[in-house]
Amino acid sequence: MTPVFSDNGELAVRFAFLSGDDSISRDFARDRIIASVKERQPLADVERFNSEDADFSAFFERIATPSLLSPLRVFLVPDVQTLADNDFALVETLLDSDIPDGCVIFESDKTRAAKRGKESAVSKKYAAFLDSFDKRASGNPTRFLAATFALPPDYKMAEWVERNTTELLGRRIAKKDAEHLVDLVGSDTAILYSELTKVDLFLAPGDAVTYDIIDSVCGAVRQSTQFELAQALGEKNMAKTLEIIETMYTGSVYLPLFVGAVFRHFWSLFKVYQFSKTNPGLLKKYRSSARQQQNDAALALAVGGGVLAETQARRLYPAVIKPRLIDQAVSFTESQYKRIFSQLAEFDTGIKTGKFDDSKTGFQVFCYKIAKGA
Repeated sequence: MTPVFSDNGELAVRFAFLSGDDSISRDFARDRIIASVKERQPLADVERFNSEDADFSAFFERIATPSLLSPLRVFLVPDVQTLADNDFALVETLLDSDIPDGCVIFESDKTRAAKRGKESAVSKKYAAFLDSFDKRASGNPTRFLAATFALPPDYKMAEWVERNTTELLGRRIAKKDAEHLVDLVGSDTAILYSELTKVDLFLAPGDAVTYDIIDSVCGAVRQSTQFELAQALGEKNMAKTLEIIETMYTGSVYLPLFVGAVFRHFWSLFKVYQFSKTNPGLLKKYRSSARQQQNDAALALAVGGGVLAETQARRLYPAVIKPRLIDQAVSFTESQYKRIFSQLAEFDTGIKTGKFDDSKTGFQVFCYKIAKGA
């Protein structure tokens, strides 16, 4: 990111526009600007615009009027896209002004980035502000700092972890270890950041974030989800299934929630299985060595099986490719599916009525039958 101060110690960035839906990275960039100002001038004031306290015109006047008490000031304008049309006229005036004693940081999670094939709708005045700021930033990037922080798709979330482990914590993490953290806690950036900061507390300064520390800090305190159990059973992975059951029983567990998730997962597998049987050509293409042919066939099978809609191609990797959903679906026979659904219905009724054993051992035996299709 552009240095906040020039080589001679003068404030270089006068206006910053931080946008995008990656709020963790965006907040860090804002805090880094403020920290740079505070480091140079500890008495610097930070003022945030709040529409509930006053109109933007009053805030504009405070920005435009030099302070007699503070040598440097930072003004924050969050959710700039929510400003009224006449406020954007004041913003444009501000951008043409010379603020002698501070900088203004505009923030927004709304951009014009393409989403699902369509351009994200923004107001005309906000669109004009985006155009104006982009033009100024391209002409004078030192004075006008523009930075966009977009959430990556799920399959690139490990890259987000790699980058932010370095930028936010000042530590190293290998790609495989970043992938392990994502597999362990999911792709929600707030949860990932929370787990990274938790790991940070356990490490000595300069130590890297490794697979073992992730397992000991994150895995040890985390209860597995019903979706992870369903995936493990679909993969016929009893070792992983038993590990998940161990974490489930570390606290209170409501088995009907898990049984329901397993049923929904296997019902999706069954629909994909049925569609693949009537479309063997797609299954043959899916098993080919050509990556694009595999992906096209996987999408067609997922759509045909009702797992995805035709417009959800972006969901192909996290929902189908990564968990090997097609392979799971065709690894069971039709008769096995029928037995599994019968067992699920019977077990669900049994644990709700008290006829079936809901202990850890009883649930382990039940899951073994599901994975084996027995």
